[in-house]
Amino acid sequence: MIDGQKVWYTKEIPLSDQIVLDLGANRGDLSQFFWTAGKGSNRVVSVEPLPQNYRLIEKKIKKSKAKNWLLEKCAVTDHEGEMSLARQHSKKYGWNSMNAALINTAEADDLLCVAAKPLEAIAANPTVIKMDIEGGEYVILDKYIADLTTVNTWAVELHMLPDRPLGQVLALFESQGFRLIAAGRDANSASGAWVSIPITPQLQWEQIPATKLSREGREFKMLHIIARRG
Repeated sequence: MIDGQKVWYTKEIPLSDQIVLDLGANRGDLSQFFWTAGKGSNRVVSVEPLPQNYRLIEKKIKKSKAKNWLLEKCAVTDHEGEMSLARQHSKKYGWNSMNAALINTAEADDLLCVAAKPLEAIAANPTVIKMDIEGGEYVILDKYIADLTTVNTWAVELHMLPDRPLGQVLALFESQGFRLIAAGRDANSASGAWVSIPITPQLQWEQIPATKLSREGREFKMLHIIARRG
């Protein structure tokens, strides 16, 4: 999936002379992509709370000898403090986590308490924000879409939550002058290439197919979007 995502980002996101926040950096593959694509012109900040993942990012930064690729070992939210994370591991995707307050923790492998920071404590004046924080994105979007006027592009993996209609968050972007596209798949492409589909706040979760079922049989739905200002 990451390769298709990188190609899509190359087509749709400004990738030079940017201040890039990678929120939910996981193992750092997309952070490294942002660094490499910028050919040294980007300042990249990887934000990742899990030790299993941020140790891998540290190795990538050291190997790349990048001076403007930084690491914040924390979760991201709208205030300074701590957050309880539910961790899950899979052979395919490695370690992932989400705010334990958002799920039935019986679905988690274990719980971990980590430091949490707001965006303003992580980096000043970001221009590109990529965010995949497993349902925690709504706290960030509610606070920062309007306030962070330096951001020209949000690249977000949205997750279906019971109290967050999809059209509501899309309307929030639109109200601040962002143009919206979602990632679709080219059915005629053997590689499953990602294609850009213009979307509006009329789009709802009922129109999005389920990606998988949770351990308890609940539908899991997500949508990759890019919001570009102007």
